[in-house]
Order: sequence, then C-alpha cells, then structure tokens
Amino acid sequence: MVTTYNPMRERQSPLTQETMAGSSTAQGDRRPSTARQPNDPLLASIHKISALLTRPISLDRILTSIVKETCQVFGFTRMAIFLTDKNLDLLECKYIHGFNSEDSKRAFCYPYRLSDQDCVETRVARLGRTLYIRDYQTDPQLTPIDRTVSAIMGRVSTIAVPLKIKKDIIGLITADKDSIRLRLTRKDINAFTTFVNQASIIIENARLQEQNQQKINQLLTLQEISHQTSSTFHLGKLLQVIATSALKLTRASRARLFLLDEDGRELALAARSEPCALDEHRSPVAVGDRIAAQVAREGQPFLLNSTWRDESRLNRPPDKALSLLAVPLINEKRLLGVLQLDSDRPAAFSGDDQKLLMIYAAHSASLIRNLRLYDQVMTERNFRENILESSPNSMISINLRQEITSLNRRTEEMFRVRRDEVIDRQIGTVFGEEIKRIADLALRDHAVVNRKEIHWRNRDGAEAILEITSSLLRNHQQALIGAMLIVRDMTREKKNETLMHRIDRLTSLGQLSAGVAHEIRNPLASIYFNVQLLAKKLPETTPTRGLINDIQEGVNRIRTLVKGMLDFAKPSLPLLKHNPLAAIVEESMALIDSQLKQNKVEVACTLQEALPDILCDAHQIQQVVVNLLLNAMEAMPKGGRIELKAWFRPGEERQDGQVVLQCRDQGVGIRSDHLPTIFNPFFTTKTDGTGLGLSIVHKILEQHRAQVDVTSEMERGTTFTLSFPVHHATEPPWTTDTPY
Repeated sequence: MVTTYNPMRERQSPLTQETMAGSSTAQGDRRPSTARQPNDPLLASIHKISALLTRPISLDRILTSIVKETCQVFGFTRMAIFLTDKNLDLLECKYIHGFNSEDSKRAFCYPYRLSDQDCVETRVARLGRTLYIRDYQTDPQLTPIDRTVSAIMGRVSTIAVPLKIKKDIIGLITADKDSIRLRLTRKDINAFTTFVNQASIIIENARLQEQNQQKINQLLTLQEISHQTSSTFHLGKLLQVIATSALKLTRASRARLFLLDEDGRELALAARSEPCALDEHRSPVAVGDRIAAQVAREGQPFLLNSTWRDESRLNRPPDKALSLLAVPLINEKRLLGVLQLDSDRPAAFSGDDQKLLMIYAAHSASLIRNLRLYDQVMTERNFRENILESSPNSMISINLRQEITSLNRRTEEMFRVRRDEVIDRQIGTVFGEEIKRIADLALRDHAVVNRKEIHWRNRDGAEAILEITSSLLRNHQQALIGAMLIVRDMTREKKNETLMHRIDRLTSLGQLSAGVAHEIRNPLASIYFNVQLLAKKLPETTPTRGLINDIQEGVNRIRTLVKGMLDFAKPSLPLLKHNPLAAIVEESMALIDSQLKQNKVEVACTLQEALPDILCDAHQIQQVVVNLLLNAMEAMPKGGRIELKAWFRPGEERQDGQVVLQCRDQGVGIRSDHLPTIFNPFFTTKTDGTGLGLSIVHKILEQHRAQVDVTSEMERGTTFTLSFPVHHATEPPWTTDTPY
C-alpha cells in the first residue's frame, strides 16, 4: 500500500526507535534498520552538504555529493534525482545512481509529463508529499506506469521525497535497495525528509547559479558570435557561421538555416551545422509545409518539446527524442528566412532559449541583408570594372595631382606597362609629355579633348598612332576629383585606311594601265612587224643593221612592260584549293635552284611539321615565293644566305589560325622612306626593272586574303612575312571576283 507521511504531524506524535525496532524484529527482518544508526552521521552529512552553499560548484557535483551522503547515511543502493522544468510541465531525471546503463539512458530520455501522467514521481511532485511504497507487488494504488517501471527496473519498494523551496516543488528524490524491500520507520522517513529538504536549498542555489552562469555565457557567446559574423563578407560563409554558432547558444544538436527567395514563395536550405549532400542543400521547402514554412508564413517562433513517456515506449530501448525550436529571420518587417534548431535531448529548449535565439536571429537577419546589399554593390562595381577591363580601348584615370589611380588591361598591353608599377605615379613620367598636356587641359582648364591623334613610341621602340579623348570625373556633389583618358590605338586602322586609299589608287591606275596597254599593244605589234621585215631585207653587213637590232630590243622591252601592265590591271582569278604550303615552297626553290647556286646564294629552309593546308592557287603562290627569292638574291650581289621559315600561328577561335611564311635575306636593305611604296606599280630601284613584280605579288596575296609585312634595316637585310588564313570549311570563305 501507499503511505503518505506528513513530517509536521510526525514531529507532533513521534514513534520511539525501540517500538519500530521491535516491530521490525517481530516481522523477522534480521537486517540492521536505518533507525539504529546514530544521528551523528546524519547531522554530519547535513552539515557537509550545507557547506556547499558557500562554494561556486556545478549542479552535477552538488547532485553527486547529495547522492553520496544519502547512500552513506541511509544505506540506499539506487537513487534518482528529478527536477521540474521552468514551465513546471516536465519532470526530468537529472541524476541517477546504481541503475544499469540501459535503465539510466531510458530515465534520461523519457521525462514525465506532470499534467497527464500519473505515477509515484508525478504525484510527489504535484502534491509535495513523501510517498513510501513498501511493496510494488501488492500495493493496489499503483498505476500502470508504476508497474511498468517496476518491471523494467526491478523495483520492489521505494521512497520518493519532494524537493521543496518554501511552497514550490522543484523536484524529488527516489531511493531503494535494488531487489531488497525497504524497512523504514517513521523516524527514518522523517530523517530522510529533513535531509532532502536541506538538499533542496543546496540544489536550488546551484541551479540558480548555473542558470545565471548559462545566461552570462550565452550573452558572452552572443557577443563573440556577433563580432565573428560582422567581420564576414562572404554570404555563404556567413550563413554557415550563423548555423554553426547557433549551437553554442543552446543545447541543440543540429541547426538548419533556410532563406526565402525573392518572390517570397519558397524556402531553400542555405546552410546547416553538419555536412549534407549537395542536392539537399538546394531542395526547396514550400511555404505552408513543414515547421520552417509555418514559421515563415506566420512570422512567429515555434517551440516543440516532443518528450512524452508511455508504457509502450518504456518497454523498448529509448529512441531519439526530438526537441525543436524555429525562429524567423526578420529585418525591417521583412522576412528573410528561418533558423531551425533541433536536439536529440528531451526538453532541450526553454523560453529563455527562444528569447535569446530571437535576438540572435534579428542580428543575423540584419547581417544577411547588409551582406546582400554589399554583394549587390560589389556585383555592380565588378560589372563596371569588367566593362572597363574588357574594353578594346585603353582607360586611364588620374586624380587632381595627376597621379594615376587606375588603368585597365588594354592599357597594360598597349603601353607595355604593369599597373602595380605605375599606380600613384605621375602620368607624365609614365606616358610622356603629349599625354600630360591633355591631362593638364582637363584638370587645369576643365577642357575636354576629343579624338586628338598623337604619335607614341613604346619601350620596345615600336611607333603607334594613338587617338585620345578625355573626360572629367566628378563626385556626387559635382566637385571635380580627376579625369579619365580614353586611348584608342589607331595604328592598324590608319594602316588599313592607307591601304584602302592605295587600293583605290591602284584600281584607278589599273584601269588606266589596261587602257594604255591596249592602245600601245596594237601600234606596237605593227612596229615590231615592220622592223622584222626591214631586218630581213637589209644585208648583214650594212651599218643600219645595228639600229634595227636596237629597235627590236626596245620593242621587246615595251612588249614586256605592256604584258606586265595587263597582268597587273587584270590578273587571272585564283583557283582556290587546299594545298600544302611546304610542297609549294619546295617546288619554288627547285625552279630557281640553278640561279641561286650561280649567284652563290644559300637557302636555309625550316618548315614546321604537320602544317595545315591553306586555301590557295598553288601556281600563283609559287609565283609569289619565286619573286621573293629572286628579289632576295638580287639584294645580295656578292652572295649570302636566305632563311625561309614556315609555322602555324593559332588564332582566337579554336578552328582558325594562320600559316606564316617568312623570307629573310642578308642584302643591302630598303630605305625607310621607300618601304611604304615598294608595292606601288612602276616603283623600282633597279636600272632595268619594271616596278611591277612586287605589285603583282601584293595583288595575288590580297586575292588570297593573306597579309604581308616588311621590315628592313640598311646593310643588314630585309624580312618579308606572309600570313595565310587557315579555314577548315570545304568551300572557299570568300569570292574571287573582287574588282581591282
């Protein structure tokens, strides 16, 4: 049966130790009764645990000391200490002694609910009275929960004493002797109750100290986390820090951070405290589904402690009990996401945890929003910088002191400089006086320059034509803070422009030459016929015979000139096919091999292996190579060496590039003032030349869309570089009916 004891009533009508001892003897209990123990050990134990009030030790050590003294004084072998939660809803086991590991784990995992679970522990906590169960087998008032607990833990009897602080119940202590039935007198019960009452004060004091220390630690942790998160400028890293740091503030086992999309329709898992699969990171959570979505929809925190105990669960090993706390991330009345924590421990979260996490969530939401704004600003800045970096023109910015503050990649390429070497240097010392004068006009006179052309020579000695435009830089208050110079390299464009003018002139000249050649050819044929007729009628010994021969030689020269003019005016259209350049070069060298040897000229030919075929007319390109070799030979009247090299130059596109053929001699060279005109018709420095050879070469290369570059140095030689486009298409990439 269940006996309820009232300590106050017991003190009014005490039972003598001898009476209780006799009663125990009459029942045949030969074990020594607790009542026979002297009072000195009890008083010593009470004094010992009371001394703990003045020492700042942890609650676990307090409970350990209480259990140790209780077992020593009263002879118990098993004890359990239960404490109520802050909301007085749950009765949680905080310390257990003498039970096996499985029973201990079960006790910690499954707290009792005070509201609707009826057992010895909950009745003591609700009523605040000591219960002494002599026999679990025969007592008719035991509930099914009591009988289940007795069957699992092997209880035969027990005593449960409430832990009281004035009228408040903070928990209870249960004790027994394993399978041995307790034989307690009223005095034993009173003594144990007194001991527990004293322990209540010590436990509550340690509990308050622990709660205060926990709050202090949480605030310090919150301050530390705030500093840590505030110094992070990467959104992904910030989200991970928020999720991981949330564990330090609570007793959570895991943390997950969800962010709301821009439309406010879906939550997506953005970070979590433990590693997860990539696809799980991206899985959305529809609003209106799951707890996180509920918090997002309502904008209110959610606290769930799924910690119940029933008979069916007590009969099997404890599973993971889920406690969950989810809070919204709100900044300026706008929902950004949800921070969700869960724990394997029962009743892991309290109202204080919820309040603290709400503060942390508000701080985190502010950081997330600020970092998103920062990312947006950085994205816009990077976008502008990418535009400047990818600009085909040089961009140079300077401050009011004419110090270079920024430049783009094209500037480095154009001027052969490195930005880390020229930043903060004066613009005049880096780019010269002409560019400095333009900067002076902008900063001193507030005048902008539009498309001013200057000649620039870089560090390599190459000369370029630059077009410069300036603009003024102002801040948001319209105050002048510097200038921007936009530099465009016009060298190639000017070269193309000159080439177009030359083509126009050559076209007109070609048309004129064709007309003149036709007009000359007919009377010239008559003159040549008459001269031949006269030569046949005159005797060989006549003095006039020499004059006739001179006339024939002059007519032949005129015929050669007319033929060259006609070839230049209307060359034959190329028959384009894929041909190997190496074979063309070798055949060209074979054609004039005897002439080269006769003039003591050596040709060193270096051709890259596996050169791609070029789309060309093999006969016309052979004519070009022969012409270049003959010109090189004639430039070396005393003999010398000609270097022929061919290689493949990759292009920007994967399938395109150029096959380059270079011819270099050791001749007398070409004067710099003659270089721009060597391809003009009738220009020649030879006494017997027509001046049409290189013109025809140039026109053939133009028809093949090939480029030709010439460099020369007096008395050191001349280099012709031909670049043929490589196309992998089966059809010619251009038409061959271009008019000239």
